[in-house]
Amino acid sequence: MKSDTIKIGILGIGGIGGFVGAPLAKKYKDTNTKIIFICRGETKNAIQNEGLTFESKGTKDTIFPDLVSDNPAEIGILDVLIITSKSYSVNEILATYKDCISNDTIIITLQNVVNAREIIRETLPELGEIMEGCIYVASNVKSPGHVQHVGGPGKIFVGGQKENKWLIDLLTAGGLDITYVDNINQILWKKYLFVAPVAGITSAYNVTFGQLLEDKNLMHILENMMVEIQSLASKNNISLTKEDIETSKDLLTKFPFESKSSLQLDFENNNQTEKQFLVDYVIENCKKHGIPTPFYESVNEKIIS
Repeated sequence: MKSDTIKIGILGIGGIGGFVGAPLAKKYKDTNTKIIFICRGETKNAIQNEGLTFESKGTKDTIFPDLVSDNPAEIGILDVLIITSKSYSVNEILATYKDCISNDTIIITLQNVVNAREIIRETLPELGEIMEGCIYVASNVKSPGHVQHVGGPGKIFVGGQKENKWLIDLLTAGGLDITYVDNINQILWKKYLFVAPVAGITSAYNVTFGQLLEDKNLMHILENMMVEIQSLASKNNISLTKEDIETSKDLLTKFPFESKSSLQLDFENNNQTEKQFLVDYVIENCKKHGIPTPFYESVNEKIIS
């Protein structure tokens, strides 16, 4: 366990970054654990001037971290870097903040992908120790510096070569529901089994989670998209069962009727999207293994048309 000052950077203060950063910044204010929000533009200005507004379960907090910055020199070397930004910006962001990462920096990933380590190593072939992770939560940006937790338990799973118990304990004490697991790849694929097909189908057909659940035809397509991912997972030595597919479908019932996937929201708001990681990745990698993807391809055609 480290005994001196710990510097934890939260990279990207959007829906996920706000959800993770808010309790940590609140808990560790004026302690030896320094919480740094790494963000830029309107978000940085809003939080510097007015704090992060965070809404969850009927409560609203205004939180000021120890530092809000987009300047690597000001941030300095981090002990921990939690990457909560969208998958498409990870490489660019890591290149920008390379000087904040040493060999000893622990990098926690919370992207909706199954190949985060691969993505990070493109930019940082040697620096940092990677703990791949995922989070089960629906949390959205209402405006720059204003984040609302709308659903989902907020449970985080991480894994890596080392458990880093001191860090898991520190994050847990800071208000995060975080668990270290040996078989993180299994959990990443189980989450991907839900996130990727739901993102694709809600974007293609412009339906909420509740509307999707009520449409038998769309649920049939969704299930078959999950079967296609199941086939791809097996090529990566991950066994996803029929029960896993049923559990994933049932997850839809745990969100409010009007919930939308982040991919869908990005399309609606004309933002850059994670389609490359949630739709294209499945089709391209299935093709490499000779796995047919008629359902994924039909959804893809509807998205791009």
